[in-house]
Amino acid sequence: MILLKLRDTLLRFDPLLAKAEMALSAACLAAVVLMMGAGTVARSLGHPFVFSDDLAISLMVWGALFSISANLAQGGHMRVDLLLPHLPHFLIRLIDAVCAVMLAGFVLTLWLWLDPLGLIGAGGAMQLAMTTGNYTYTEPVMTLGILKIWIWLPLVPASLGALYHALIRLVAPVQRAAPC
Repeated sequence: MILLKLRDTLLRFDPLLAKAEMALSAACLAAVVLMMGAGTVARSLGHPFVFSDDLAISLMVWGALFSISANLAQGGHMRVDLLLPHLPHFLIRLIDAVCAVMLAGFVLTLWLWLDPLGLIGAGGAMQLAMTTGNYTYTEPVMTLGILKIWIWLPLVPASLGALYHALIRLVAPVQRAAPC
């Protein structure tokens, strides 16, 4: 009984999280347009914003990360389903489960790239960079004057959201429209 309530709560939270991720993605893309417009106007006035291109690229990446996660919740990613309509339901469910596990595995590899456990184990960002060559925590973005980790920090909530959506797909696969 408690497990069913928990499952229902998690299933209800899934579309809410996806909606929030899409709103974040839209806000990032709107900020890209504003940043590029401001950069263009400033450049034409002879006072370019040196940082505008790097910031716009970062915002675009952030928008992409959050929209990828939201699309996972909605089953909106591309897939080849030529054979799926002809397979039995249990096999379709098995394929969906395998895909969800593979997506969760990919999301977990993003954490390997950031290597937060390695950062803790090394005792600091400089030690991590010296021992592994991972300069994510120490290298600055030249035009913005901040460390690259601040640029990649949205990867953490976006990958957690994607992991959540992938695991929810194991419990309740996305209902897709019938093929044409």
